[in-house]
Amino acid sequence: MSNTPTTKPPRGAARPAVELEARERELLRVNRALATLTRATEALIRATDEQQLLNEICRILVEVGSYAFAWVGYVQHDDECSVWPVARFGRDNGYLAETRMTWGKSDHGGGPVSRAVRSAQPQLTYVNAPEFAPWRDAALRRGFQATVSLPLEVEGSVIGVIGLYSGDTAPFDPDELLLMAKLARNTAWGIGMQRMQFEKRRAAQELKESEGRYRSLVELSPDAIIVHTQGIIIFSNSAADTLFHAAPGTPLVGKRMIDLMQSEPSGGHHPHLEAEGIPEGVVEERLTRLDGGVFAAEVTAASIIFHGVHARQVVIRDITERKQVQEQLVQTAKLATLGEMAAGMAHELSQPINIIRMAAEGALLMIDRRKASQEYQEKQFALMAAQAGRMAEIIDHIRIFSRQDTGSVAVFDARDSVSMAVQLMESQLQADGIEVTSAVPGQSCPVLGRPVQLEQVIINLLTNAQDAVKTVNTMAAQAGRILVETALSPSGDLRIVVADNGTGIGEPHLDRIFEPFFTTKEVGSGTGLGLSVSFGIITAMGGRLEARNLSPRGAQFTITLPLAGEQPRSTGGADPAPVDTAFPAGPARRHILLVDDEPQAIDTMGTYLREFGYRVSQATSGNTAFHLFESDPADVVVTDVRMPDGDGEELVRKLRKVSPALPIVVVTGHIGTTESLEDAAAPALTILKKPISLAAMAKAIENLLHSP
Repeated sequence: MSNTPTTKPPRGAARPAVELEARERELLRVNRALATLTRATEALIRATDEQQLLNEICRILVEVGSYAFAWVGYVQHDDECSVWPVARFGRDNGYLAETRMTWGKSDHGGGPVSRAVRSAQPQLTYVNAPEFAPWRDAALRRGFQATVSLPLEVEGSVIGVIGLYSGDTAPFDPDELLLMAKLARNTAWGIGMQRMQFEKRRAAQELKESEGRYRSLVELSPDAIIVHTQGIIIFSNSAADTLFHAAPGTPLVGKRMIDLMQSEPSGGHHPHLEAEGIPEGVVEERLTRLDGGVFAAEVTAASIIFHGVHARQVVIRDITERKQVQEQLVQTAKLATLGEMAAGMAHELSQPINIIRMAAEGALLMIDRRKASQEYQEKQFALMAAQAGRMAEIIDHIRIFSRQDTGSVAVFDARDSVSMAVQLMESQLQADGIEVTSAVPGQSCPVLGRPVQLEQVIINLLTNAQDAVKTVNTMAAQAGRILVETALSPSGDLRIVVADNGTGIGEPHLDRIFEPFFTTKEVGSGTGLGLSVSFGIITAMGGRLEARNLSPRGAQFTITLPLAGEQPRSTGGADPAPVDTAFPAGPARRHILLVDDEPQAIDTMGTYLREFGYRVSQATSGNTAFHLFESDPADVVVTDVRMPDGDGEELVRKLRKVSPALPIVVVTGHIGTTESLEDAAAPALTILKKPISLAAMAKAIENLLHSP
């Protein structure tokens, strides 16, 4: 043990008289140390707790190792850096009580115990060494001549020392010190094992006690709780059995978790239900009962130990009824907003209708008087087509806005919702003498949610601002102004601000402004749902809706939304109405089957397509069209949806059975029918919303014919 710090033996230490006597004494001490190590190892195996182990080690060191005194002390992290004795054996005679052992750097902390703790190395010291001065008198009175301090290191930290005291004046043998150092290492390992066993026994006892409490809580929980491992259900509480319609013959236990998940056509999976990781917060899922019924649920999952097995606990709460109430509430608020917008919508539609009527009557007059040149007629018809397209955009957007929005969330460009909301309200605001200023950033603002719902929020804020500004205009001659500003904040969020110079919000009302059914308007002038629903929509999108008053008057509502990582999808809109006649002739006289119960509409479409060289067949009902297709198959079918004697949806299903890849163009003016068609649509299906442009229809046909 060449690296063990030692002090030289005293000048008068006994030296061996002869070489043989010295060797015999060294051999005896080494054999004694080896026997001590062996007995200590046996004690490690037999020990049942930490204290028993330490007591046994101290006894063996004295009785087998022939040391005068042995003790074990644990280091304390107190102000004095003390070392507390926890086990001892031998000729103590109050030595530890008389002396004070520390591991700091004070006068009493510079001895062998302190050096052993701080260096994690064994320390050999003779009592006549200068550093042993604080303890010398007490040691000599008890006949101690030398001491060895052995560090106990557990999991990389020195937790204590073994102190050995010898009454022999002969120097310690290096081999003996090596064996004692190994004994200390073995003892430290035994301490670690005893502590591990203790924690294991304690954990087992706590687990046994907690399992009873866990089962009681789980069985009394109103939420469904399922535990599964490797995707196989191993436990379900009574609420889960009720929710999933389990029965004695069809229990949940033994079923696969994937059997409870609604299948996804895209092949998606549910990592928060299947994986071992713990998701952040609550997720929303559509789950399937054992009888095939589907319901919406809030799901929370976490990894647990269940009967000693790594498992996953899933807490499920049925939110079908709550979602229905929320959707009805949103729809009610939306329809209320539409009612308030009705006057503005009538104005928006009357303008293009007025232009179309005047252009048509003017053209008829000029034709009757033979003064309508080719250029004049083209100009008038182009004007009417453009105004019809303008009407199509307004009608299509009102149709989308008024429908009950139950679709899934998606990433969209928030600028589109802001711009459309301002466009829908602008004429109504201007009619009240209110100036509207709108500012949007040049770059895309992708957010996650439903575009129509964000638009609903903006319209509601604009409507409230309109009422506030009109009140001020009535009381004082002041120009009304509303600012709608969309900007990206330095923190990376999207901020949408709607500010006005109206009456503002009464200070007592600021804290209640987003409560359901709370309104500051007169009775009959407001439902009190608008701001509450708006608050819920923005919160569901992961954002915030905040209100404050402006100085000297006015109010400001600020929407803060987190930006999405992916690019936004197009929010769609009405079909464009360009007057474009640059299409090629129908290739090889392709056959187009037109289906519509309006004679004027089907004749107009047929004439337009024949002009491009297509062969056109016409039918006024779905059943007639199907029989016609059977006798004379078409290359493309263009069909309306609402028709007598077989509607368009039924026709599409029949045609798909006969020809799955048949290109089909569906023309409809109704909301609610296109979703079922889109869900089951093959790639060769295009939906156009009325009013359509003939050019858009021809372009759709051309694209379908040339698609791979």
